[in-house]
Amino acid sequence: MHFSLGNLRSQVRRYVPITAWLPAYDRQQLSADAIAGVTVWGVMTPVALAYAQMAGVPAVAGLYTAFAALMAYAIFGTSRHLKVTASSTMAVMSAAVVGALAGGDAARYAALTAGLAVTVGLILLAAGIARLGFISDFLSKSVVTGFVFGLALTIAIGQAPKLFGVPSTSGNFFQQVYGLVVQIPEANPRTMVIGFGTIAILLLIRHYYPRIPGGLVVLAMGILAVTFLHLDEKGVSTIGVFPTGLPTPRLPDVRLIDVPYLLTGAAGIVFLAVGESLGSARAFAARHRYEIDADQEMIALGAANLGTGLFQGFTADASLSSSATGENAGARTQVSSLVTAALIFITLLFLAPLFKNLPNAVLGGIVIVAVIGLMDVAELKRYYASNRNDFLLAMVALFGVITTDVLMGLIIAVMLSLLIILYRSSRPHVAVLGKIPGQVVGYGDIGRHPENVTESELLIVRLDAPLYFLNANVARTQVLDMVAASQPPPRAVIFHLGASADLDVASLDMLRTLLVELEELGIQVFLAQVRGGVRDRLRLTGVMDVLGAGHVYPSVDAAVYAFRQQAGTVAGEAAAAGS
Repeated sequence: MHFSLGNLRSQVRRYVPITAWLPAYDRQQLSADAIAGVTVWGVMTPVALAYAQMAGVPAVAGLYTAFAALMAYAIFGTSRHLKVTASSTMAVMSAAVVGALAGGDAARYAALTAGLAVTVGLILLAAGIARLGFISDFLSKSVVTGFVFGLALTIAIGQAPKLFGVPSTSGNFFQQVYGLVVQIPEANPRTMVIGFGTIAILLLIRHYYPRIPGGLVVLAMGILAVTFLHLDEKGVSTIGVFPTGLPTPRLPDVRLIDVPYLLTGAAGIVFLAVGESLGSARAFAARHRYEIDADQEMIALGAANLGTGLFQGFTADASLSSSATGENAGARTQVSSLVTAALIFITLLFLAPLFKNLPNAVLGGIVIVAVIGLMDVAELKRYYASNRNDFLLAMVALFGVITTDVLMGLIIAVMLSLLIILYRSSRPHVAVLGKIPGQVVGYGDIGRHPENVTESELLIVRLDAPLYFLNANVARTQVLDMVAASQPPPRAVIFHLGASADLDVASLDMLRTLLVELEELGIQVFLAQVRGGVRDRLRLTGVMDVLGAGHVYPSVDAAVYAFRQQAGTVAGEAAAAGS
């Protein structure tokens, strides 16, 4: 009974980390966390309102999302600094998935948006429990950079009509640019002053007074301008009536026929959300010297999205800007997120009526300034200078977003990343090894170190990747080509297998075939740096019988020595027979 209770407590601490760290919380950190929480609230509130409109739902849904996501992540997350909340990336991805399904029905649109968040949450929960945190590494960094850059351009042009007071248009980036340009003669001058004034004020505050929450400043200024100058009566669009309080948590009203579409969209969103969130969490953890649990992070992200869906919000993930704001303000733990969530709750209860006169142009300006930071020109320049292939991949992902749509751009980004993984895995580098001069033992890549000395009558090759079905035949072909190119032909090949912890059926079949082919050429095969699991597999499948147990060695030096001993013995026997 005692063991079972102890095991239960261990599992609770494992899956609900707040039960472990909150009881041991150092109260001396409370003032720093409280100040950070207030600071993040000032930055997050206007941004959450703006991102909700990007997602196509009422602005108040941004606060629902921020509240639920912050609370859930604080309970289940392992990062002390990450803020999971409404984000521009998830808002526009949500709109891309839901827009085609809703058919112009606002109530159905809101239900599908919440349903997508719940679907994303369930997938993330399942993946976390199944310990699939490694999928965060599936998206290539260069592809993500290009995708996010293109996404930022798409978000910016999608918000631009708010700055002019004209209707937004649909289509890809270029179609939206054209739609905006032809409508400029119909722009509302007052709206333009508010919109471009918002951008100017935010940029000035960011440059000269970075500690001031610029979003809160322009939000207040916009509300005051509309209220006292009656700009809503002069064509300036506002967000209108703003409900107070939190909605009652409930499952979204989603039809069964919509579930497959939501699952398809959610699967792509999960890749992006996990990549962004875990990447940010690891960066903060490395900077402050603590560890995160990738699998538990997926559970925390899943709980956050499940919470936002139940509270009628939209899909959420980590906000790098909010997280950095909290860190700079002195956040030490997730208590800062709990403080921010409490302030958002108070905002919903008591301050909601004040937002009635908030101009949409202010929200558009806030979003545009926020996504400017996602257009990482410096990173693209770095790719161009250091690796043209990565630059090309980034540009393909970028143009995939702006020439098609966000969802198709995501599919292109995911497929590109997977193709990169498959291509690079299927084209392993096979190095020819030579003796390192001046060392008693040790062999290195001749391609990188031409001064290394090749062994006469021996070809020593090393596969610099695990051997498995995708690259087995490629490796075989490369080895045979190296044998054919060797002059004079080698009497033996030493195959360095140190990169392989196990072998699948295709790899074992390839080795068996290679052994036969080289034997027909009168060439022996030795295996070096063979791990225990690989030796077991060779014995179990009979490949060891074909190879010979005396041809497997723990190191290249041992294999070379064995070959030399064998060659010397053969030479000695031949000399004795001749005499």
